[in-house]
Amino acid sequence: MVINSTNLRNSSWNLANILIYPAAFLAVTPFFINRLGENVFGEWMLINSYVYIAVHLVGFGLPVSITAHVAEAIGQDNNKKLNSYVNAASRLLGRMSALTIFTGILLFIAWIAGLHIFNEQSWKAIIIATFLIAFKFPEILYQSIFKGQELYHKAAVFNMLSRFLTLGAQVWLVKGGYSLASLFLANLVISILVLIPQGILVYRHLPGYRPVLFKSLPEKKELYQYGFWTWLQTITAIVSFQLDRFLVAYFLGTATVTYYVLASTIVNHLHMAFEAVVSWLLPRVSRLNAATGETRTYFSTVRAFSVGFSLAVITVLYLVSEPLFNLWLGADKYMKMTEFFKLFLIFEAFLILSIVPKYYLNAIKSLHFVTFLEMLYKSGIIVGMVIMFYFLNTAESLIYGQILSLIIFMPIEYYLINKKILKDNMIKESILTSFPSLFIMGAILFATWYWSAIALLFAVVLFQAVYIRDKHFDWKIIRE
Repeated sequence: MVINSTNLRNSSWNLANILIYPAAFLAVTPFFINRLGENVFGEWMLINSYVYIAVHLVGFGLPVSITAHVAEAIGQDNNKKLNSYVNAASRLLGRMSALTIFTGILLFIAWIAGLHIFNEQSWKAIIIATFLIAFKFPEILYQSIFKGQELYHKAAVFNMLSRFLTLGAQVWLVKGGYSLASLFLANLVISILVLIPQGILVYRHLPGYRPVLFKSLPEKKELYQYGFWTWLQTITAIVSFQLDRFLVAYFLGTATVTYYVLASTIVNHLHMAFEAVVSWLLPRVSRLNAATGETRTYFSTVRAFSVGFSLAVITVLYLVSEPLFNLWLGADKYMKMTEFFKLFLIFEAFLILSIVPKYYLNAIKSLHFVTFLEMLYKSGIIVGMVIMFYFLNTAESLIYGQILSLIIFMPIEYYLINKKILKDNMIKESILTSFPSLFIMGAILFATWYWSAIALLFAVVLFQAVYIRDKHFDWKIIRE
């Protein structure tokens, strides 16, 4: 089927990019757990978290900044500015790669000198993972440029190619009994190989592009200033969404981490998919904003699409989760994960409310405001889960704390957005926007099917009244 809408086509590519690989990885997860064991698999997930955290910390918010500025230059039809942004970003991320390689060398020297603090195999894996981080920065550059140009199909194809080649190699290595370090080495080699055609394609299709290797460019300051605020948002996100798994590992053991992280990873990728479906909003609004176009309708329409689509997927996934995961993991492993998964779905039902405001406010360069909002509710998540864990000391209590925090802080965020940006009906924007998520929570928690059905019906009716009947909602935007 040919999709004529550019927005829907970009959403489809983003969705494929985010969902297909995780689905494949999850399909072979029982194989990995059985071959590696629960403890080694848990270590693998924690080192993957290290890679994720390091890339986003050292990256200084540049992925979003590059995408926004490339889109802005295109919106202004300014090729000179576009090429300057690309050169400035190339130099900045190149320095980050060099710094990370140096860190990897130091870790290698520490290993040779016998100064490592983990067992030898884990330390080797961390060293190779550090070199892998270094080559994530060129990947960030190319992916961000593609997205700024709204060439989401190219970003998706290269990303999926790298990840599937890596997954195939990892299955082969685990089957052959190779170590954890070998899994990261395969990832490193494949990442480098896939970077080459990406770089060629990016630089050859920039009109009039010439590399600038030594001259300092003023665009560097623009990228850094924008990136700094998105970086603060990212740091808060990393702490609030990654801290729980390290608390579980430290206090409850890596075996518990395996099933906690498994449930968390599924829902985390689900959230990434929900973000990916509407991530085209940032370059589109950045471009319109640069050309002084109207963007308010984009906020309401895309928010309605995001919330409706996300809640529908959460509901369907909950309904099919028991037979699906029993088939996938087996009854014993599923029982260890089921409560975590159910609670994470409820958490996600509220977290989706933050997606479109973040993209929109970053796109219109309301950076101080969106950073404040992100830090507000994510700090609430951290405080909530730490307090609940202190009193209950269970893995489930961490998720209860996060859910409670979102129930409190999402209405506060929407109240502040309405007061500063939207200036619409306060009750509707601040309170009623959370009601569909509240009733989806009820549908998941109720023990009997008829109460769940009633809660689901209320969620649908309220979504229609609050989001679809909004005077700024326009289906034409989704079909553009």
